Amino acid sequence: MQEEHAGWIASQPGDAARRNVLVVENDNAMRRLLRLHLKSAGYAVTLAEDATVAGRKLLKSPPDLIVADINLPYMSGLEFAAILMADPSVPHVPIILVSAHEKFAARAEALGADFILKPFSKAQLLETVVRSLQGRDRQKSGVAAPSAFASEASSIGRSPPSS
Repeated sequence: MQEEHAGWIASQPGDAARRNVLVVENDNAMRRLLRLHLKSAGYAVTLAEDATVAGRKLLKSPPDLIVADINLPYMSGLEFAAILMADPSVPHVPIILVSAHEKFAARAEALGADFILKPFSKAQLLETVVRSLQGRDRQKSGVAAPSAFASEASSIGRSPPSS
């Protein structure tokens, strides 16, 4: 039944093939699994191993949705989501935060992000993706100019300039 349900999700209005999902996950196996599930449902997928790489990719080509692990190097998924959501010059992109710890669900919700608890099924992932994208469609906003996030993202993980 999950396969039928997953097929139903991918065939909903808003054709998944036109939607790009940015996956931010430092664990290679989980990153590949997320890509596999999303691509099999027809989504275009861009991968990033941390928030720094994701920030650069987001500024180059804003995705329709971000799926980010909470436990990331350099900056947590919660911090990444908070920066994106607080910056009015960054286009609104819905975020799904993923963690093996349910204690982060309330914090994700407080930020306005959806939350998925690991381990999750393909159907759970795709249901949450569809729900998040439907919310985005209701709140569409225009593409904004470069933001404060651009300078912060480009400096994360760099050494301070030497004197």
